[in-house]
Amino acid sequence: MIKGWWWACRHVLGIAEHAVSWRERVIATAVAGVGVLMVALLSQQFMSELAAPSFWLVASMGASAVLVFAVPHGALSQPWPVLAGQSFSALAGLLVVHLLGPSLLAGALAVALAIAAMHSLRCIHPPGGATALSVVMLADSGHMPDWSYMLNPVLLNSLLMVLLAVVLNAPFAWRRYPVAWAFRKAGVIKGASLAPESPFTAKQLRLAFDELGSMIDISDDELQALFQALRRQQVDDVLSEQDLQVGRYYSNGEVGERWSVRRIIDASEPGARRPQLIVKTVAGPGRGDMQVVSRQAFLSWGKYPVVPDGGVWRRFEEGDLDLK
Repeated sequence: MIKGWWWACRHVLGIAEHAVSWRERVIATAVAGVGVLMVALLSQQFMSELAAPSFWLVASMGASAVLVFAVPHGALSQPWPVLAGQSFSALAGLLVVHLLGPSLLAGALAVALAIAAMHSLRCIHPPGGATALSVVMLADSGHMPDWSYMLNPVLLNSLLMVLLAVVLNAPFAWRRYPVAWAFRKAGVIKGASLAPESPFTAKQLRLAFDELGSMIDISDDELQALFQALRRQQVDDVLSEQDLQVGRYYSNGEVGERWSVRRIIDASEPGARRPQLIVKTVAGPGRGDMQVVSRQAFLSWGKYPVVPDGGVWRRFEEGDLDLK
C-alpha cells in the first residue's frame, strides 16, 4: 500500500525512475564548471572595454550550461536552440523595454514574447526566458541595455558556450555534442556490415509528435537510439516455469490490436502428467474468454508479467505482489 502510494507521488511530482551513473555525474559537473569559467574568461577578454563585470556574462548562461553539459543530447540543448533561443529572447526583452520601459508588466510581456518567438523559430531554450527578463531587470536597475546587447554579450556568450560544449564533450564518445555527432552513422564501405534499420521513419516520428501536441525534450537521434535500446532489452524477456503463478497477469508484449493480457486462474498440480493452466483473457481480443492451455503454449504466448496500476497496465517489478 505504502509502495503504491509512494510510486504514485513520484509519478505526479515527476521524479525520474532512473539515475545516471556516477561517472556521468562527475563528468557533467567538471565540464560544466570548466565551460562556464572559460565562457566568462573569453567573454571578458573580448569585452574588456566594458567596466561592469555583469555585462561579460549573462546569468542565464548558467542554465544553458546545465543543458549543454548535463543533458547534451536533449532537444533543448542543441546549437540552434542555444544560439537562436538566447538571441531572440534578448531581442524580445529589448523590444519590450524600449517600447514600454521597465515594469512588472514589461517583464511578463518580455518572457511571453520570447516564448512565442522560440516556438515560431523552433528554438525553444528555457534559459531564453531568463534572458528576456534580465533585460528588463537591467533597465530597471538603471543600466538600460542598447540594441547591441543581443549580439554582445548574449550571442557571444551563447556561441562560446556551444563551441566549448563541442570541445569539452568530444573526448567522451557517448556524450559528444551536438547530438548528430554522437549518433553519426558510419559511411558504408565495401565489406562493412550495415547497422539495423531505424525503428520508424522521420515522417512517422513527426506525426507521433503532432499527435501528442506538446514539446518533448528529446532529439530525434536520441529517440531512435532509445527505442533500439528498449527493443534490445525486450529481446531478453523470456518467461520461465518459475514465472508462472496463479493469480498473476501476463502480457503477450504485442502492440495495437494484437496486444492482450491474460490471468492464470488455476494450474495443475506439480508433477501432473499433463501440465495445464486455466487462463482468462482480461484485455485485448477475446476479453472475458476462459480456456485451458498447456504450460508450454502459455510460455510461447506470454512475454512478461504485468500489474494493473492506476487504470493502466504496468510491467511487473519486484515488490509488486501487493498490487496483483
